[in-house]
Amino acid sequence: MELKTKQGLQTLRRAHAFLAGKDFTAAVGDLKPHVEALDAIVVRLERFATEQSARNSAARTATDKKRALARELRQEYLRPIAYVGRHLFAHDAQLRQAFRLHGTRDDEGLIQTANAFAERVEEFKDTFAARGMAVDLGERLRRATNAFRDEITDRSLDLARRSAATSGLVVELSRGRDLVRLLDLMLAPRLVDQPEKLAEWRAIGRFVRSATVASAAGDAPPAAKSGTTTPASADLAA
Repeated sequence: MELKTKQGLQTLRRAHAFLAGKDFTAAVGDLKPHVEALDAIVVRLERFATEQSARNSAARTATDKKRALARELRQEYLRPIAYVGRHLFAHDAQLRQAFRLHGTRDDEGLIQTANAFAERVEEFKDTFAARGMAVDLGERLRRATNAFRDEITDRSLDLARRSAATSGLVVELSRGRDLVRLLDLMLAPRLVDQPEKLAEWRAIGRFVRSATVASAAGDAPPAAKSGTTTPASADLAA
């Protein structure tokens, strides 16, 4: 989870903790439904954050496993088979070409080459067996190829689910930001006579605008003294 997302989630938690169980009223309506909605947003954010973290970890593990399986497929199967095949069919240009390693730098190319090798090995399994290779070499190669392919698929699913969780975080964080801004507009006027509570609310996080508090007080900004400049209101919004 990115730092900005973490800070946003923490801010929403603090806002809910401040409001939960308190009997705040606003001129335009009851705050309770909005506080309940904020709680639901926090729950969904936490769920998406957990899913994102889990899928990110799974994707890293799958990446390492995929690389190991690719290395095994190239070094323990394809290279020995290619070497033996080129020597067995040294006088057959077509078959010799069929046992050349090419296009194996990318995952799909590696799978296609391995499947092609398996077909040739099964076609000439007795010839390969006579050179000391396993009788079921073609089957072994297919199992190794399928394991590599399945790991690619699993990794892709983990990445897709991580992406979905990330999108969910972005959506819910935006909803939370909008909701806290609405709550600020509703609550700030009611806290003008409670400076300690107002200060606590303002300190909650980046989604609360101090400019809202100033307008809620109904006071015009003091006139600037000659030769001085009135500082602009700090905007704590994200």
